Amino acid sequence: MNKRILIIGGVAGGASVAARARRLDAGAEIIMFERGQHVSFSNCALPYYLSGVVGNSDALVMMSPEKFKKSYDIDARVNSEVMAINRDKKTIEIKNTLTGDVHEEAYDVLVMAPGASPVKPRSIGGIDGKNVYTVRNVADIVHLKDGLEAAGAENTAVIGGGFIGIEVAENLAKAGRRLLWWRP
Repeated sequence: MNKRILIIGGVAGGASVAARARRLDAGAEIIMFERGQHVSFSNCALPYYLSGVVGNSDALVMMSPEKFKKSYDIDARVNSEVMAINRDKKTIEIKNTLTGDVHEEAYDVLVMAPGASPVKPRSIGGIDGKNVYTVRNVADIVHLKDGLEAAGAENTAVIGGGFIGIEVAENLAKAGRRLLWWRP
């Protein structure tokens, strides 16, 4: 019987693990679960959607679940949030984020690559306001651009000076938005 490898997380880490597992074991059944709507997107290109350098958000998505299946025989399931792990039974519980349906999957090998969550500094008042955005995935960057356009926002502030934060600031400026800098 073939080994069953389940991977929690379907973006950079999970997709890399899945591809490596396929190279190491051509006969394994590999299933990758991603709670978001996209797998394998270009994290570094996300900010460029804000300025129009990347004109269509679909261009940010590198691989679809169908392409994973066709190219690598990897079952990539989006909108699938892993809710629980039962180590004794070697199963995971998965919820379809669109329908709410829950089911269980058994594994021989389980890999966790869920990625990170954006950190919102709680010391800043209003951090949970409707006009405060985080950038982690394609849906986030589309939500940010749509929100800025709907509000007619001219002034923006970027909190976070990592690569993505700096590129978000650069692309907001390219899009004609005035940046406000905050110094503690």
